Amino acid sequence: MDLQIVLRSWLLKHLPQHRPGGLVLGILIALAQLTPARAWTAHAQGSWESWTVDWQGEAHEVRVYRPAGFPSHRPYPVVYLLSGWAMGLGMWERPELEQAADAAQVLLVALQGEDEGVPSYYSIYSGLPWPGGSAWQVSFYDWFFQGVLPWVEGRYPVRRDPGGRALVGFSMGGKGAFSLAAHRPDLFAAAASIAGVLDLSLHDSQAIRAVYGPRGADPLRSAADNPIELAPNLKGLSLMLFHGTADPEVSPAHSRRMHETLQALGYPHQWEEISGLGHELSPTQIARIFEELDRVFRSPRRPPDRWSYRFAMTRARTVYGMTVMKTDPRAWTELWEIAPQGFEIRSGDPITVITPRWYPSGARLYVRIQDQASGAVAREGAVIARGGRLRLDVPAGHWQVTIEHRTLAPSEGILPPSDAPFPITPDPVRPLRRKPLCSDADLICYRF
Repeated sequence: MDLQIVLRSWLLKHLPQHRPGGLVLGILIALAQLTPARAWTAHAQGSWESWTVDWQGEAHEVRVYRPAGFPSHRPYPVVYLLSGWAMGLGMWERPELEQAADAAQVLLVALQGEDEGVPSYYSIYSGLPWPGGSAWQVSFYDWFFQGVLPWVEGRYPVRRDPGGRALVGFSMGGKGAFSLAAHRPDLFAAAASIAGVLDLSLHDSQAIRAVYGPRGADPLRSAADNPIELAPNLKGLSLMLFHGTADPEVSPAHSRRMHETLQALGYPHQWEEISGLGHELSPTQIARIFEELDRVFRSPRRPPDRWSYRFAMTRARTVYGMTVMKTDPRAWTELWEIAPQGFEIRSGDPITVITPRWYPSGARLYVRIQDQASGAVAREGAVIARGGRLRLDVPAGHWQVTIEHRTLAPSEGILPPSDAPFPITPDPVRPLRRKPLCSDADLICYRF
């Protein structure tokens, strides 16, 4: 008998005369929401199947490869495959890819970031203009995270933890693999780009202009979804970059610049330029990727000890259990070296930070907020960790937040409310500011 049915029956049988408490009620609700176990028929050979995933009216085809022997090795890790523009989902139906999935016992989910030819560039934007009318009334980002992921994990016997998910993309899909992983690094274990568009400032096409506007018209719109700008968010993931030296469509400079950026950040990664290879997917690339994924899926996925996060063009994000909220979505916001002991904040708009459940519930913690440039203390005192989380309201500017576990004297009161006077920081954020004497051609020019 299905475990869900057994547990529900036991709870209802043994607790009929009592009003269920919060824990029991929560268990009952959770059990009611579980997807019933599906009766899968085992197949010796792997096979593809096609589905349509519809979320809030945004409906697109999804192709799923069930590896040989499915479902005997449940739960399966999942590799999301992101196609290049105008290349379709069929680009992934390759014997060497299917053999790699069979050997590693992973489920493949192929997606294409276009709607009847209208590219989404796997972006965070919706309502994209195109000759004949706009498309993507729901952004690919929302369709993927709120539509596809729950659908896959509700239908198939797969892992639902970050250590069991990876993104692999080709060309435009390489951009998608790295930007989606950078937006939500807490949901994946790995990202691989093959001939990927990894710096939007280096590439110009009708597809790019449809999503991000004419080149240079709105730098922030592009930067907020640009893998090279979001690279600091990728700490802790297994990262792979492959590019052919003879690629006529997407310059190898994209992968080279990402390699330089990750190297400067100190993030381990694989980078390989394949001599003479054009804009194509090769068996060598597939073999290298799945060799690494096999290792990654067997290793525990833990959040980095200290991590960083940059974002814009949205009012809120939650990553690794930390929520950051602001009023102006066009303000660039960065948090650096995030840890229970504190972090650095740089934001063009006042923000509210709610930490993960790092602390004992109800603990009084000493918090100090200092101007990063001058070191002047702007605010300090005790903050209560309600439910193990701290809420901090911080104005626009550049600040260092220090959080200490220590015995507090009664005179060290609670921090003043968020509308209390705050000194103006002398170092406001300047999005996209470049380093002095920095050449775009061969150096890392973005300020980290």
